[in-house]
Amino acid sequence: MSRQHKLMAALAVVPLVFAACGGSSSDGSTADSWCDFADEADVVDEILSSLGADSSDVEAGITQMELFVQRLPDEAPDEIKEPAKKLSEGTQMLVDAIRAADYNVFDADLGFMQDSTLEADLDVASEKLDAYTETNCGRSFSRGDDTDTDAGVAGDGSVGTSGDAVDDFVDFNLGDGTIREQLVAQFVSIGMANEEAECIADNLNFGDPAVQSGDIGAMLGVFEECGIGLDRLAELGGG
Repeated sequence: MSRQHKLMAALAVVPLVFAACGGSSSDGSTADSWCDFADEADVVDEILSSLGADSSDVEAGITQMELFVQRLPDEAPDEIKEPAKKLSEGTQMLVDAIRAADYNVFDADLGFMQDSTLEADLDVASEKLDAYTETNCGRSFSRGDDTDTDAGVAGDGSVGTSGDAVDDFVDFNLGDGTIREQLVAQFVSIGMANEEAECIADNLNFGDPAVQSGDIGAMLGVFEECGIGLDRLAELGGG
């Protein structure tokens, strides 16, 4: 039940290959200055991978990311200024959506990521930045694209993860509501009362690696807190 990984997969719809960290800002007018900027871009992936379920952590990470991506158009040489601006604008939409949900990523409305035109435009922009960076800097700007994860975003906008423990109820579609709304609906679909499902969604620590791996033992405390004992779990499992 990798909620954090699901978020990362959702974010991956917008190519998160955008910014640098630290150092003095260049004027963005040369290939050399862009290469210096690109060499620090991997920090964005580090920020995203460190995000947990705690809203204060998310706020800090997203705020950092926003500061980074806002630099993109200024740091980019003229040859790639337009695609850099496109990626900056697309990522700002993501930042705004998470901020609107008070940095609770499970309540963020990410439906805009299903806009095929937006996705295609961002893909093209990312490819242009990669091509320029590879030619002039000897590296890809989007190295983070190779990050291994157990989650993925299908062409239809659905978000899923592998693992038998979660295969029955972790297939999300960004156009069908927030992750929290869909999580509650999926728990209800396996026989839980709506109150039980909402209680679990509100109390389960999705930042816990054991929870992310689908370890039922790590969830028992929350199940009990929500009035779902072993007998009730057995009943649900038998259904």
